[in-house]
Amino acid sequence: MERPEIIFQSLDILGEGPLYDVIHDELYWVDINNMKLHRYSQEKEALTTFPMPGQISSIALGKQDLLYATMEHSIFSIRRDGKYAKMATIPLDPDERFNDGKAGPMGLYVAGTMDKNEMAPIGSLYTFNGKEFKKILSDMTISNGLAWDLKRKVFYHIDSPRKTVNAYSYTEDMELMQLGVAADLRHENGVPDGMCISQDGVLFVAQWGGGKLSVLDPQTQKKLDEVIFPAKNITSCCFGGKDNSQLFVTSASQGPDDAYGGSLFRVGTQFKGEKQFRLSF
Repeated sequence: MERPEIIFQSLDILGEGPLYDVIHDELYWVDINNMKLHRYSQEKEALTTFPMPGQISSIALGKQDLLYATMEHSIFSIRRDGKYAKMATIPLDPDERFNDGKAGPMGLYVAGTMDKNEMAPIGSLYTFNGKEFKKILSDMTISNGLAWDLKRKVFYHIDSPRKTVNAYSYTEDMELMQLGVAADLRHENGVPDGMCISQDGVLFVAQWGGGKLSVLDPQTQKKLDEVIFPAKNITSCCFGGKDNSQLFVTSASQGPDDAYGGSLFRVGTQFKGEKQFRLSF
């Protein structure tokens, strides 16, 4: 894989949730702490930033050019002009908020919650069908990376403090049955954060505090490679670009003396990303 290229240097406090829109050839991502949504056109090299009404933590593409987002205790719809509307709110613990989430292959929004203090297992994983929430996992501290292997019908999920990637079989409505640990990262430098998957089932896991992406084969439970970054807190990644072989990688800043934390990176690869999912609403 190629060396990381910096697209925007030190733009965010807590960059997260990259999502590539293949229809418009644009990348979306968020800055949770700054409550901002970014949209970047590669073709035009143009960045548009929209202020949001809360800590926006994940995004998903829907119908009619709408974007959907988790913000704290709610899900919002967002138009291309940045105007937003609250769709639904879920009752959560006061110390709990939404964290990572994605559109799944069945058109559901699958999103998890976390303890804001990063201490207690009060987090859960939910589905949202446009009208109601359903809890599908519980007892998590920081619900994080999600990925689906369509060929093997396996769903991968991370609860960051456990430092493992867990594998589940899934049904059409995302009922889960645990299959075991797909990757044990307890001996890796850093904490697993966001994640994406290639068409052939290879996982790319962002390592918060480790300054890298770990490239993993969940079938053999072996590490294939790693990509090193000049930022320490690597937060998430997604595939994109016209041939779906570029990795877009977000990061978080450690403060004013951190030259590259909070940057958006791009990495050319020999892999192609799994097909893009959209919400059914």
